[in-house]
Amino acid sequence: MGLLERFLRFGEEHDLISREHRTLLAVSGGRDSVLMVHLFAKAKLPFGIAHCNFQLRGQHADADEELVRNLAAEMEVPLFVKRFDTIAYAKKQGISIEMAARALRYEWFEQIRSDQHYRYIALAHHQNDSVETVLLNLTRGTGIAGLHGILPKRGVLIRPLLFLTREEVTQTVLERNLVYREDESNFSTDYLRNKIRLEVVPRLKAINPSLERTFQENSRRFEEMETLLKNYSEQLRKKLFVETTSNTYQIELKALQELKPLRTLLYELFRPYQFLPEVLDDLVSIWQNDNRTGKQFFSDSYKLLVDRENLILQKKEPVDLPHQFLQPNQAVICQGFHLTVKLVEKPVKMNEFGKVAVDADKLLFPLLVRSWQEGDWFKPLGMKGKKKLSDFFISLKISRFHKKEIPLLVNGNGDIVWVVPHRMDDRYKITDKTKKVAILECI
Repeated sequence: MGLLERFLRFGEEHDLISREHRTLLAVSGGRDSVLMVHLFAKAKLPFGIAHCNFQLRGQHADADEELVRNLAAEMEVPLFVKRFDTIAYAKKQGISIEMAARALRYEWFEQIRSDQHYRYIALAHHQNDSVETVLLNLTRGTGIAGLHGILPKRGVLIRPLLFLTREEVTQTVLERNLVYREDESNFSTDYLRNKIRLEVVPRLKAINPSLERTFQENSRRFEEMETLLKNYSEQLRKKLFVETTSNTYQIELKALQELKPLRTLLYELFRPYQFLPEVLDDLVSIWQNDNRTGKQFFSDSYKLLVDRENLILQKKEPVDLPHQFLQPNQAVICQGFHLTVKLVEKPVKMNEFGKVAVDADKLLFPLLVRSWQEGDWFKPLGMKGKKKLSDFFISLKISRFHKKEIPLLVNGNGDIVWVVPHRMDDRYKITDKTKKVAILECI
């Protein structure tokens, strides 16, 4: 069976591809993503290309971007390129550069997918990536979900190359003389995933040369086990969780204590409510305590209260941010950050997370800082039409609870100028007619 036929069969088997909808391909310029582009083109599937330049590798990153631009031009498909100040974002969020790049990448991909009406986002992971993910999860500790590795489809994310091994990808691009870029950081063992790929996997393949195929078969079994556990947990939840009022449930402690295996089922029962495993371990540890009544445990959006013979599960209600007014060259403190407005004469272009430049002549001071309200809408930068903020938050995977925590910077005429720090309104962007600029910053 030829490569294209295998690609199409895998895509159809997992409902990944269709000529009826467009797919956004995440293309780094490496061999995996370049091969994915050529397969989509060969199959005559409609697609666009998105490329992130994280500005971490100097001229190497610029060379990657140039290759992707040339590839998109050759294929005559839509291209989206964005440069990120990844280091500044990582510092602001207090996370690693790797986590920052991942967050920036997926948020931007989803933004394009939603705004430009693509059906899926295609990532060029192959079987070896899945093997490495399982081994990485095992070293850190995991449940069944971490044992099945990377799935072909999860939500709007698809992996149409999971039928291939790394060796097959390399062999194909060499045989077809496909031009690609090699990321030199892939050979550094400073990163745990690279250490697993370069040092651990070769030893395992020496024991089992068909390692990738074995892991793929295991993945299918673990995925089926996860489905069984999920279905059983849903049945238990319907039986044990008694809704007393809206978003409040009463759960009999004795019934929970009789579950076996206790911790596994407890984790699955409370998974939809975002309680960490450590919190549930603490819950179990106080069950035998005579002073357990009144103890409380929290997730981001729920709380658990121990009340004599029952647990009370209750949704925390989102709280509006206090209204604050912002004048030029002043600052307000919101959610632990300083929001500032600075007026400058010279038009500038911004390329830094948490900072935007807008047309100052369109601003009516004072600006208002507030939370989301029902019916809010704006025109996201780069879009022609308007979008409900509730839909925008969904595209960013921001929950109903957390969207109340996102500051909105509102003009004196009621327009939302900036969804801080995610997106500004297209109506306030700098144009050739702009005379005065306002720098809005969240630090």
